[in-house]
Amino acid sequence: MYVVQRCEAEVVAGEQLFHESSGICLGAHDLGEAKECAWAVQACVAQFGGLDVLVNNAGVTGAAAVDALGNFSDQRIDQVIDVNLKAPLRLVREALPHLTHAAGVVVNIGSTAGRQAQTNAAAYVSSKAGIDGLTRALAHDLAGLGVRVVCVAPGDVDTGTSRVPDYVAERAASWSKAAPLSRPIQPNDVASAVAWVISPDAAAVTGSTIYVDGGLTTY
Repeated sequence: MYVVQRCEAEVVAGEQLFHESSGICLGAHDLGEAKECAWAVQACVAQFGGLDVLVNNAGVTGAAAVDALGNFSDQRIDQVIDVNLKAPLRLVREALPHLTHAAGVVVNIGSTAGRQAQTNAAAYVSSKAGIDGLTRALAHDLAGLGVRVVCVAPGDVDTGTSRVPDYVAERAASWSKAAPLSRPIQPNDVASAVAWVISPDAAAVTGSTIYVDGGLTTY
């Protein structure tokens, strides 16, 4: 597994977290840059000799992606779209020869925001709605190559990390209570959905968006 982190400091932190895990390699790449997407794929293939699953999980969220539209500079809009939407498309393009060889799977991590609008999050919502469309388009285009493409779309996830602003934590708690299952979404909930999508059990699934949100999007 090749895990992309945003900077060298996160690579060091990740190496401490995974120091007892074999088969995991970390690298620092700014996926908002086209060349970095290519380098990330090249680094993975160089390390492991191939690539059979691509999980597009990088994203600009939180305070960087939520604000009144009048406060969004072109730079901030570009940052959200470049990382959340352009990077997955570029990564699939760069990984496609290897995915085709392996009859691989692409998992795009979306969001309930791709289906339900959120206040002061026009750029973020647009990027995640784009991920839904990208998933369907790629599934259609790549099926003949034996490559499946699926979107896993969580609600607000209880990560338990200091990166999450207070208002996000409060919103997540409110939404989890409002959802039919009335429970917080945990990282393992999302990981389990991804694990199923890439498994042989999901061999007939492509082009779909799977919501991991406690039923919130049923409203």
